[in-house]
Amino acid sequence: MSRYLETMRAFFDRGADSCESHMKNNVKESAAFYREMARLVPVTTGIRILYLGCGTGLEIDEIFKLNSTARVTGIDLSEKILEILRSKYEGKKGTTNLLLVPISKSNCRWRDSTLPFRFNRCTTSDKNKSYRSTGGFSAV
Repeated sequence: MSRYLETMRAFFDRGADSCESHMKNNVKESAAFYREMARLVPVTTGIRILYLGCGTGLEIDEIFKLNSTARVTGIDLSEKILEILRSKYEGKKGTTNLLLVPISKSNCRWRDSTLPFRFNRCTTSDKNKSYRSTGGFSAV
């Protein structure tokens, strides 16, 4: 794995425990953003979604509220963040619809051609601590 990916993994692992609260409390209108992103997913029984950079799954929570049959494959650099997401769904309905994959050297070029939908989100901040989220869906 490249040094860059290792550096990014360490960054996200360090912030894993506070990631979700940070997004909810410091990113303006984040809850509305997560709901809106989930509304963009077609409500189709068993739709398969590839979510790149899934983090703690705030969007996944909203997707499952609208479509409990969605099948989400979440990929993230941080195994620690994936463990937080996994623990949120342990024992809950929908757990079998969630596959979590950490990025590693062996799967960095991972591809599943059976996934018709791809989801990604990027939150950026400027020097003034102003946050902006962008994201979208696309057909694979």
